[in-house]
Amino acid sequence: MLLTKGLSISEENVANLEYIQRKIAMMFSLLAFFLLVLLAISDIFTGMSKEIIWLKFGLSSPFLVAYFVVSKYGKAQLVLNILLILAHIIICVNFLYNDGNDGPTIYAFFLMLVVISLLIQGWLKVIWFIGSLSMFFILFYGESVGFIEVQSFYEGPQNQFVDHAVTILWVSLFVFTVLHFFIKSYQNQNQVLHSIKQRQDQALEDVKMLNDQKNKLIAILTHDLKNPIGMLHTTLELVEKDAFDPGEMGQILRNLKGQSYHLNKVLNNTLSWVMTELEDRPNEVYHISLEELTNELKEMMMVQALEKNQLIEVSIKGENRDISIEINEIKIILKNLLDNAIKFSAPNSTIDFGLEIDEEKISWTVCNEGSTISAEDQKNLFVFRARTSYGTKKEKGTGVGLPLCKKIADKIKFDLSYCSSREGHNCFTLTKKLL
Repeated sequence: MLLTKGLSISEENVANLEYIQRKIAMMFSLLAFFLLVLLAISDIFTGMSKEIIWLKFGLSSPFLVAYFVVSKYGKAQLVLNILLILAHIIICVNFLYNDGNDGPTIYAFFLMLVVISLLIQGWLKVIWFIGSLSMFFILFYGESVGFIEVQSFYEGPQNQFVDHAVTILWVSLFVFTVLHFFIKSYQNQNQVLHSIKQRQDQALEDVKMLNDQKNKLIAILTHDLKNPIGMLHTTLELVEKDAFDPGEMGQILRNLKGQSYHLNKVLNNTLSWVMTELEDRPNEVYHISLEELTNELKEMMMVQALEKNQLIEVSIKGENRDISIEINEIKIILKNLLDNAIKFSAPNSTIDFGLEIDEEKISWTVCNEGSTISAEDQKNLFVFRARTSYGTKKEKGTGVGLPLCKKIADKIKFDLSYCSSREGHNCFTLTKKLL
Protein backbone atom coordinates (compact mmCIF):
# COMPACT_ATOMS: atom_id res chain seq x y z
CA MET A 1 0.00 0.00 0.00
CA LEU A 2 2.74 2.46 0.97
CA LEU A 3 4.84 1.42 -1.99
CA THR A 4 2.20 2.26 -4.57
CA LYS A 5 0.75 5.35 -2.92
CA GLY A 6 1.51 8.45 -4.96
CA LEU A 7 3.65 6.56 -7.50
CA SER A 8 1.28 6.83 -10.48
CA ILE A 9 2.68 9.06 -13.19
CA SER A 10 0.31 11.58 -14.71
CA GLU A 11 0.70 12.81 -18.25
CA GLU A 12 1.55 16.28 -17.00
CA ASN A 13 4.56 15.05 -14.99
CA VAL A 14 5.80 11.94 -16.79
CA ALA A 15 8.02 13.99 -19.11
CA ASN A 16 9.66 15.70 -16.09
CA LEU A 17 12.88 13.95 -14.99
CA GLU A 18 12.74 15.62 -11.58
CA TYR A 19 9.27 14.19 -11.04
CA ILE A 20 10.49 10.69 -11.92
CA GLN A 21 13.52 11.06 -9.66
CA ARG A 22 11.27 12.22 -6.83
CA LYS A 23 9.12 9.12 -7.19
CA ILE A 24 12.20 6.90 -7.28
CA ALA A 25 13.52 8.71 -4.19
CA MET A 26 10.29 7.82 -2.41
CA MET A 27 10.65 4.25 -3.57
CA PHE A 28 14.31 4.19 -2.50
CA SER A 29 13.41 5.46 0.98
CA LEU A 30 10.64 2.91 1.42
CA LEU A 31 12.62 -0.02 0.04
CA ALA A 32 15.66 0.95 2.12
CA PHE A 33 13.43 0.92 5.22
CA PHE A 34 12.18 -2.58 4.46
CA LEU A 35 15.67 -3.71 3.43
CA LEU A 36 17.24 -2.62 6.74
CA VAL A 37 14.45 -4.21 8.76
CA LEU A 38 14.69 -7.48 6.86
CA LEU A 39 18.49 -7.53 7.04
CA ALA A 40 18.28 -6.90 10.77
CA ILE A 41 15.86 -9.82 11.13
CA SER A 42 18.08 -12.07 9.02
CA ASP A 43 21.07 -11.04 11.19
CA ILE A 44 19.20 -12.36 14.23
CA PHE A 45 18.92 -15.81 12.65
CA THR A 46 22.53 -15.80 11.42
CA GLY A 47 23.87 -14.82 14.84
CA MET A 48 25.20 -11.38 13.99
CA SER A 49 26.24 -8.80 16.59
CA LYS A 50 23.43 -7.25 18.60
CA GLU A 51 24.93 -3.83 17.93
CA ILE A 52 24.55 -4.37 14.18
CA ILE A 53 21.01 -5.63 14.57
CA TRP A 54 19.87 -2.69 16.71
CA LEU A 55 21.73 -0.23 14.49
CA LYS A 56 19.86 -1.48 11.43
CA PHE A 57 16.54 -1.35 13.25
CA GLY A 58 17.32 2.14 14.54
CA LEU A 59 18.52 3.58 11.24
CA SER A 60 15.61 2.14 9.30
CA SER A 61 13.24 4.72 10.80
CA PRO A 62 14.87 7.79 9.14
CA PHE A 63 14.27 6.15 5.75
CA LEU A 64 10.58 5.73 6.54
CA VAL A 65 10.40 9.35 7.70
CA ALA A 66 12.19 10.40 4.49
CA TYR A 67 9.49 8.67 2.41
CA PHE A 68 6.73 10.77 3.95
CA VAL A 69 8.80 13.97 3.81
CA VAL A 70 9.53 13.57 0.10
CA SER A 71 5.93 12.52 -0.57
CA LYS A 72 4.48 15.61 1.15
CA TYR A 73 7.09 18.33 0.79
CA GLY A 74 9.38 17.27 -2.03
CA LYS A 75 13.00 18.33 -1.37
CA ALA A 76 14.07 15.00 -2.84
CA GLN A 77 17.70 15.96 -3.43
CA LEU A 78 18.21 17.23 0.13
CA VAL A 79 16.60 14.15 1.64
CA LEU A 80 18.56 11.83 -0.66
CA ASN A 81 21.87 13.33 0.32
CA ILE A 82 21.01 12.94 4.03
CA LEU A 83 19.97 9.33 3.44
CA LEU A 84 23.18 8.60 1.55
CA ILE A 85 25.16 9.89 4.52
CA LEU A 86 23.20 7.56 6.84
CA ALA A 87 23.60 4.67 4.41
CA HIS A 88 27.37 5.10 4.34
CA ILE A 89 27.48 5.23 8.16
CA ILE A 90 25.56 1.96 8.26
CA ILE A 91 27.94 0.45 5.68
CA CYS A 92 31.00 1.47 7.68
CA VAL A 93 29.59 0.02 10.91
CA ASN A 94 28.48 -3.13 9.10
CA PHE A 95 31.97 -3.51 7.66
CA LEU A 96 33.60 -3.25 11.11
CA TYR A 97 31.17 -5.58 12.90
CA ASN A 98 30.26 -8.01 10.15
CA ASP A 99 33.46 -9.72 9.00
CA GLY A 100 34.83 -6.88 6.80
CA ASN A 101 36.03 -8.23 3.46
CA ASP A 102 34.43 -11.59 4.16
CA GLY A 103 31.05 -10.04 4.91
CA PRO A 104 28.36 -8.81 2.52
CA THR A 105 29.45 -5.16 2.64
CA ILE A 106 30.84 -5.37 -0.91
CA TYR A 107 27.28 -5.60 -2.26
CA ALA A 108 26.45 -2.24 -0.76
CA PHE A 109 28.94 -0.58 -3.13
CA PHE A 110 26.90 -1.62 -6.16
CA LEU A 111 23.71 -0.61 -4.41
CA MET A 112 25.12 2.88 -3.72
CA LEU A 113 26.32 3.10 -7.34
CA VAL A 114 22.77 2.46 -8.61
CA VAL A 115 21.23 5.00 -6.22
CA ILE A 116 23.81 7.71 -6.95
CA SER A 117 23.60 7.20 -10.72
CA LEU A 118 19.81 7.34 -10.87
CA LEU A 119 18.88 9.90 -8.26
CA ILE A 120 21.62 12.45 -7.60
CA GLN A 121 21.81 15.51 -9.86
CA GLY A 122 24.64 17.77 -10.97
CA TRP A 123 28.20 17.71 -9.65
CA LEU A 124 27.11 15.97 -6.44
CA LYS A 125 26.69 12.82 -8.52
CA VAL A 126 30.44 12.81 -9.31
CA ILE A 127 31.40 13.79 -5.74
CA TRP A 128 29.29 11.01 -4.24
CA PHE A 129 30.66 8.45 -6.72
CA ILE A 130 34.29 9.33 -5.97
CA GLY A 131 33.65 9.59 -2.23
CA SER A 132 31.77 6.30 -2.01
CA LEU A 133 34.37 4.47 -4.08
CA SER A 134 37.18 5.96 -2.00
CA MET A 135 35.49 4.89 1.25
CA PHE A 136 35.22 1.30 0.11
CA PHE A 137 38.85 1.20 -1.06
CA ILE A 138 40.02 2.65 2.27
CA LEU A 139 37.98 0.12 4.26
CA PHE A 140 39.04 -2.90 2.23
CA TYR A 141 42.66 -1.82 1.97
CA GLY A 142 42.79 -0.86 5.66
CA GLU A 143 41.66 -4.32 6.69
CA SER A 144 44.02 -6.08 4.30
CA VAL A 145 47.12 -4.28 5.69
CA GLY A 146 45.96 -4.42 9.31
CA PHE A 147 45.10 -0.74 9.86
CA ILE A 148 41.45 -1.59 10.52
CA GLU A 149 40.33 -4.36 12.83
CA VAL A 150 36.99 -6.04 12.11
CA GLN A 151 34.94 -8.47 14.19
CA SER A 152 34.02 -11.88 12.84
CA PHE A 153 30.79 -13.66 13.73
CA TYR A 154 30.66 -16.43 11.13
CA GLU A 155 30.66 -19.86 12.76
CA GLY A 156 31.53 -21.52 9.49
CA PRO A 157 31.16 -21.47 5.69
CA GLN A 158 27.48 -22.38 5.87
CA ASN A 159 26.71 -19.45 8.16
CA GLN A 160 28.68 -17.12 5.86
CA PHE A 161 26.77 -18.44 2.82
CA VAL A 162 23.39 -17.75 4.44
CA ASP A 163 24.41 -14.18 5.33
CA HIS A 164 25.68 -13.49 1.81
CA ALA A 165 22.69 -15.17 0.15
CA VAL A 166 20.16 -13.21 2.18
CA THR A 167 21.99 -9.93 1.50
CA ILE A 168 22.31 -10.66 -2.23
CA LEU A 169 18.61 -11.53 -2.38
CA TRP A 170 17.38 -8.31 -0.75
CA VAL A 171 19.86 -6.06 -2.55
CA SER A 172 18.96 -7.69 -5.88
CA LEU A 173 15.26 -7.19 -5.24
CA PHE A 174 15.96 -3.57 -4.32
CA VAL A 175 17.97 -2.88 -7.48
CA PHE A 176 15.51 -4.79 -9.68
CA THR A 177 12.52 -2.84 -8.33
CA VAL A 178 14.18 0.56 -8.65
CA LEU A 179 15.49 -0.09 -12.15
CA HIS A 180 12.16 -1.56 -13.25
CA PHE A 181 10.34 1.55 -12.06
CA PHE A 182 12.89 3.83 -13.74
CA ILE A 183 12.63 1.95 -17.05
CA LYS A 184 8.84 1.89 -16.82
CA SER A 185 8.84 5.62 -16.16
CA TYR A 186 11.11 6.16 -19.15
CA GLN A 187 8.76 4.11 -21.35
CA ASN A 188 5.77 6.08 -20.09
CA GLN A 189 7.72 9.25 -20.77
CA ASN A 190 8.31 8.20 -24.38
CA GLN A 191 4.65 7.25 -24.81
CA VAL A 192 3.45 10.58 -23.47
CA LEU A 193 5.95 12.53 -25.57
CA HIS A 194 4.82 10.55 -28.60
CA SER A 195 1.21 11.31 -27.72
CA ILE A 196 2.05 15.00 -27.31
CA LYS A 197 3.81 14.98 -30.68
CA GLN A 198 0.79 13.35 -32.31
CA ARG A 199 -1.49 16.00 -30.83
CA GLN A 200 0.85 18.73 -32.00
CA ASP A 201 0.91 17.22 -35.49
CA GLN A 202 -2.88 17.01 -35.45
CA ALA A 203 -3.11 20.61 -34.26
CA LEU A 204 -0.79 21.70 -37.09
CA GLU A 205 -2.89 19.72 -39.54
CA ASP A 206 -6.05 21.36 -38.20
CA VAL A 207 -4.45 24.80 -38.54
CA LYS A 208 -3.40 23.96 -42.09
CA MET A 209 -6.90 22.73 -42.90
CA LEU A 210 -8.45 25.87 -41.42
CA ASN A 211 -6.02 28.02 -43.40
CA ASP A 212 -6.88 26.13 -46.61
CA GLN A 213 -10.56 26.48 -45.80
CA LYS A 214 -10.13 30.19 -45.18
CA ASN A 215 -8.39 30.58 -48.55
CA LYS A 216 -11.19 28.69 -50.29
CA LEU A 217 -13.86 30.78 -48.60
CA ILE A 218 -12.10 33.98 -49.61
CA ALA A 219 -11.77 32.61 -53.15
CA ILE A 220 -15.47 31.82 -53.49
CA LEU A 221 -16.49 35.15 -51.97
CA THR A 222 -14.22 36.96 -54.43
CA HIS A 223 -15.37 34.77 -57.30
CA ASP A 224 -19.06 35.36 -56.63
CA LEU A 225 -18.77 39.11 -56.27
CA LYS A 226 -16.25 39.87 -59.00
CA ASN A 227 -18.58 39.90 -62.01
CA PRO A 228 -21.58 41.71 -60.43
CA ILE A 229 -19.33 44.41 -59.00
CA GLY A 230 -17.46 44.70 -62.30
CA MET A 231 -20.68 45.14 -64.24
CA LEU A 232 -21.95 47.71 -61.77
CA HIS A 233 -18.68 49.61 -62.05
CA THR A 234 -18.77 49.54 -65.86
CA THR A 235 -22.35 50.78 -65.99
CA LEU A 236 -21.62 53.67 -63.61
CA GLU A 237 -18.58 54.67 -65.70
CA LEU A 238 -20.76 54.82 -68.83
CA VAL A 239 -23.34 56.91 -66.99
CA GLU A 240 -20.60 59.25 -65.81
CA LYS A 241 -19.37 59.71 -69.41
CA ASP A 242 -22.91 60.51 -70.66
CA ALA A 243 -22.78 57.49 -72.96
CA PHE A 244 -26.57 57.07 -72.83
CA ASP A 245 -29.36 59.15 -74.32
CA PRO A 246 -31.77 60.83 -71.89
CA GLY A 247 -34.45 58.34 -72.89
CA GLU A 248 -32.23 55.43 -71.96
CA MET A 249 -31.42 56.69 -68.47
CA GLY A 250 -34.64 55.37 -66.97
CA GLN A 251 -33.86 51.89 -68.21
CA ILE A 252 -30.28 52.20 -67.01
CA LEU A 253 -31.41 53.21 -63.51
CA ARG A 254 -33.79 50.26 -63.41
CA ASN A 255 -30.93 48.00 -64.45
CA LEU A 256 -28.71 49.48 -61.75
CA LYS A 257 -31.42 48.89 -59.19
CA GLY A 258 -31.75 45.30 -60.36
CA GLN A 259 -27.98 44.80 -60.29
CA SER A 260 -27.68 46.19 -56.76
CA TYR A 261 -30.60 44.01 -55.61
CA HIS A 262 -29.09 40.83 -57.02
CA LEU A 263 -25.62 41.81 -55.84
CA ASN A 264 -27.00 42.14 -52.33
CA LYS A 265 -28.62 38.70 -52.57
CA VAL A 266 -25.40 37.13 -53.84
CA LEU A 267 -23.46 38.75 -51.01
CA ASN A 268 -25.97 37.58 -48.39
CA ASN A 269 -26.05 34.02 -49.74
CA THR A 270 -22.28 33.75 -49.90
CA LEU A 271 -21.65 35.35 -46.51
CA SER A 272 -24.24 33.08 -44.91
CA TRP A 273 -22.46 30.03 -46.28
CA VAL A 274 -19.04 31.40 -45.31
CA MET A 275 -20.19 31.92 -41.70
CA THR A 276 -21.63 28.41 -41.63
CA GLU A 277 -18.28 26.99 -42.74
CA LEU A 278 -16.18 29.09 -40.37
CA GLU A 279 -18.36 28.29 -37.37
CA ASP A 280 -18.57 24.62 -38.39
CA ARG A 281 -22.30 24.50 -37.83
CA PRO A 282 -24.92 22.49 -39.75
CA ASN A 283 -26.11 24.00 -43.00
CA GLU A 284 -29.43 25.79 -42.65
CA VAL A 285 -32.38 24.47 -44.64
CA TYR A 286 -35.37 26.51 -45.79
CA HIS A 287 -38.76 25.52 -47.16
CA ILE A 288 -39.17 26.87 -50.68
CA SER A 289 -40.86 26.24 -54.02
CA LEU A 290 -38.43 24.67 -56.51
CA GLU A 291 -39.95 26.57 -59.40
CA GLU A 292 -39.74 29.85 -57.50
CA LEU A 293 -36.09 29.21 -56.65
CA THR A 294 -35.26 28.42 -60.29
CA ASN A 295 -36.94 31.55 -61.64
CA GLU A 296 -35.27 33.68 -58.95
CA LEU A 297 -31.85 32.44 -60.08
CA LYS A 298 -32.73 33.20 -63.69
CA GLU A 299 -33.70 36.77 -62.79
CA MET A 300 -30.54 37.18 -60.75
CA MET A 301 -28.34 36.26 -63.73
CA MET A 302 -30.32 37.99 -66.48
CA VAL A 303 -28.62 41.34 -65.87
CA GLN A 304 -25.24 39.72 -66.58
CA ALA A 305 -26.58 37.75 -69.57
CA LEU A 306 -28.09 40.85 -71.18
CA GLU A 307 -24.64 42.46 -71.28
CA LYS A 308 -23.83 39.85 -73.96
CA ASN A 309 -27.34 39.90 -75.40
CA GLN A 310 -27.86 36.34 -74.20
CA LEU A 311 -31.07 34.60 -73.23
CA ILE A 312 -31.52 32.28 -70.24
CA GLU A 313 -34.29 29.84 -71.11
CA VAL A 314 -35.89 27.99 -68.19
CA SER A 315 -37.56 24.60 -68.69
CA ILE A 316 -39.28 22.68 -65.91
CA LYS A 317 -40.22 19.00 -66.11
CA GLY A 318 -42.45 17.47 -63.47
CA GLU A 319 -44.85 18.90 -60.94
CA ASN A 320 -43.61 21.75 -58.77
CA ARG A 321 -42.86 20.88 -55.13
CA ASP A 322 -42.18 22.77 -51.93
CA ILE A 323 -39.30 21.12 -50.07
CA SER A 324 -36.75 21.96 -47.37
CA ILE A 325 -33.26 22.32 -48.83
CA GLU A 326 -30.02 24.25 -48.30
CA ILE A 327 -31.02 27.33 -50.30
CA ASN A 328 -27.89 29.41 -49.73
CA GLU A 329 -25.57 26.64 -50.88
CA ILE A 330 -27.71 25.76 -53.90
CA LYS A 331 -27.88 29.39 -54.98
CA ILE A 332 -24.08 29.66 -54.78
CA ILE A 333 -23.61 26.54 -56.93
CA LEU A 334 -26.22 27.36 -59.57
CA LYS A 335 -25.15 31.00 -59.69
CA ASN A 336 -21.59 29.86 -60.47
CA LEU A 337 -22.79 27.40 -63.12
CA LEU A 338 -24.87 30.10 -64.81
CA ASP A 339 -22.02 32.58 -64.48
CA ASN A 340 -19.67 30.14 -66.30
CA ALA A 341 -22.29 29.47 -68.97
CA ILE A 342 -22.65 33.21 -69.62
CA LYS A 343 -18.91 33.71 -69.61
CA PHE A 344 -18.07 30.93 -72.06
CA SER A 345 -21.06 31.36 -74.39
CA ALA A 346 -20.95 33.57 -77.44
CA PRO A 347 -22.99 36.79 -77.55
CA ASN A 348 -26.59 36.34 -78.78
CA SER A 349 -26.63 32.69 -77.65
CA THR A 350 -29.16 30.87 -75.47
CA ILE A 351 -28.37 29.22 -72.13
CA ASP A 352 -30.61 26.34 -71.12
CA PHE A 353 -31.49 26.26 -67.43
CA GLY A 354 -33.56 23.18 -66.69
CA LEU A 355 -35.27 21.80 -63.57
CA GLU A 356 -36.45 18.19 -63.44
CA ILE A 357 -38.67 17.02 -60.57
CA ASP A 358 -39.85 13.50 -59.77
CA GLU A 359 -40.52 11.38 -56.71
CA GLU A 360 -36.95 10.08 -56.39
CA LYS A 361 -34.82 13.12 -57.17
CA ILE A 362 -34.57 16.74 -58.21
CA SER A 363 -31.95 18.06 -60.62
CA TRP A 364 -30.94 21.31 -62.22
CA THR A 365 -29.07 21.36 -65.51
CA VAL A 366 -27.17 24.31 -66.99
CA CYS A 367 -26.16 23.93 -70.67
CA ASN A 368 -24.45 26.37 -72.97
CA GLU A 369 -23.09 26.33 -76.47
CA GLY A 370 -19.33 26.41 -76.89
CA SER A 371 -16.18 24.35 -77.09
CA THR A 372 -16.62 21.19 -75.04
CA ILE A 373 -14.17 20.30 -72.30
CA SER A 374 -11.61 17.68 -73.34
CA ALA A 375 -11.52 14.27 -71.68
CA GLU A 376 -8.12 15.11 -70.17
CA ASP A 377 -9.37 18.38 -68.64
CA GLN A 378 -12.50 16.65 -67.33
CA LYS A 379 -10.32 14.53 -65.01
CA ASN A 380 -9.21 17.66 -63.14
CA LEU A 381 -12.37 19.68 -63.61
CA PHE A 382 -13.25 19.68 -59.90
CA VAL A 383 -9.68 19.69 -58.55
CA PHE A 384 -8.93 22.80 -56.56
CA ARG A 385 -6.09 24.67 -58.28
CA ALA A 386 -5.79 28.17 -59.60
CA ARG A 387 -5.81 28.34 -63.40
CA THR A 388 -6.60 31.35 -65.54
CA SER A 389 -9.18 31.08 -68.30
CA TYR A 390 -10.93 33.62 -70.52
CA GLY A 391 -14.53 33.83 -71.71
CA THR A 392 -15.80 34.71 -75.15
CA LYS A 393 -15.38 38.44 -74.39
CA LYS A 394 -12.07 37.99 -72.57
CA GLU A 395 -13.76 37.71 -69.17
CA LYS A 396 -11.07 36.45 -66.84
CA GLY A 397 -11.72 33.31 -64.77
CA THR A 398 -9.67 31.96 -61.86
CA GLY A 399 -10.57 28.27 -62.11
CA VAL A 400 -11.67 27.99 -58.48
CA GLY A 401 -15.43 28.22 -58.98
CA LEU A 402 -16.16 24.62 -60.05
CA PRO A 403 -13.98 22.97 -57.36
CA LEU A 404 -15.62 25.09 -54.69
CA CYS A 405 -19.06 24.26 -56.05
CA LYS A 406 -18.15 20.57 -55.95
CA LYS A 407 -16.99 20.90 -52.36
CA ILE A 408 -20.24 22.61 -51.35
CA ALA A 409 -22.34 20.05 -53.23
CA ASP A 410 -20.59 17.13 -51.55
CA LYS A 411 -21.13 18.64 -48.12
CA ILE A 412 -24.89 19.04 -48.59
CA LYS A 413 -25.06 15.59 -50.27
CA PHE A 414 -25.81 16.81 -53.78
CA ASP A 415 -24.11 15.39 -56.85
CA LEU A 416 -22.45 17.82 -59.25
CA SER A 417 -21.43 16.36 -62.60
CA TYR A 418 -20.44 17.36 -66.12
CA CYS A 419 -21.33 15.91 -69.49
CA SER A 420 -21.05 16.94 -73.13
CA SER A 421 -23.60 14.56 -74.63
CA ARG A 422 -25.18 17.29 -76.71
CA GLU A 423 -23.06 18.25 -79.68
CA GLY A 424 -21.25 21.52 -79.06
CA HIS A 425 -22.75 21.93 -75.57
CA ASN A 426 -21.32 21.86 -72.07
CA CYS A 427 -23.80 20.68 -69.46
CA PHE A 428 -23.51 20.66 -65.66
CA THR A 429 -26.07 18.87 -63.54
CA LEU A 430 -26.79 19.31 -59.84
CA THR A 431 -28.81 16.39 -58.45
CA LYS A 432 -30.34 15.51 -55.08
CA LYS A 433 -31.78 12.06 -54.39
CA LEU A 434 -34.93 12.29 -52.33
CA LEU A 435 -35.31 8.57 -51.56
